[in-house]
Amino acid sequence: MNARLIKPALVVGFATALLTLGAAPRDGRTAGSPPPSSAVTAEPRAAVLANRPVPPITSDLKERVGSGTGVKVAEPSISAPASSSDLLAPPEPVQVISALRMAAPLLIMLLPAAVLMFTAFVRINIVLILLRQALGSPQVPGNQVLSALALLLTALVMRPVAEVAYTKGIEPYASGHLPAVAAWEAGTKPIKAFMIKQIERTNHEDYLWQLYDLSATGSANRPDPVSGEDFPLQVVAPAFLLSELTTALVIGFYIYLPFLVIDLVVSSVLAAMGLFMLPPSLIAMPLKLILFVLADGWMLVATMLLQSFAS
Repeated sequence: MNARLIKPALVVGFATALLTLGAAPRDGRTAGSPPPSSAVTAEPRAAVLANRPVPPITSDLKERVGSGTGVKVAEPSISAPASSSDLLAPPEPVQVISALRMAAPLLIMLLPAAVLMFTAFVRINIVLILLRQALGSPQVPGNQVLSALALLLTALVMRPVAEVAYTKGIEPYASGHLPAVAAWEAGTKPIKAFMIKQIERTNHEDYLWQLYDLSATGSANRPDPVSGEDFPLQVVAPAFLLSELTTALVIGFYIYLPFLVIDLVVSSVLAAMGLFMLPPSLIAMPLKLILFVLADGWMLVATMLLQSFAS
């Protein structure tokens, strides 16, 4: 039993001696001897360089750096703050023109709405559409042809108004003689006068008063308008549009009358002849076309529309 315990103890002691010999230093130093002075751990080179003081940059150093490497040291410059008069100064005409160019896409998008609300396009276009239906040919002329004709006639009607608006509003604003608010008032004044004149010519002044009473402007504590010029633009524009719709339908009714007579005559003749299976429109349409061409109908309608806007 004692021999079994002694044998493992010898093995453990032998292994411990081998480990002690392997861990001993090879340079002859003992485990407890201090290391030589050359083996003292030094600080890293980067730490030493970082701890060195940086010399200040002098004028001589700036000149040497600039002359040696071609790099110039820029001196900081502090500009004086802008005065309040410079901040509140109106923009130059060049800036105004550039701003208008930037706003051109938005103006182009709003152009169809402006053409519908403030010009003679609505009346002319509706009358031409009703004329096409009265002729019995709902597809000829096409919508593009009628719209182009309506735009050209609208340009003839609105040319004097556009010239006055440009002379009094847009041109002074572009040249810097008028601010934006004054230019808007001066430019919209002739357009507003045109709309009011058309409302008065068609005897639709009650549209102005009804819309004025229904709007928030009419509920304000201020005196009622004396003339059409006293109504605000937000009231005049819808009143003008309603007036144009009513006037266009009235003109279309008068255009329909002669063609309606032709339809009645053709239907009566076919009924008297017993041709009940023959569509009356098949016979009436050629008669309408020849009558319209012989009477120079397009010129008559265009002249009537232009005269309806004449002062």
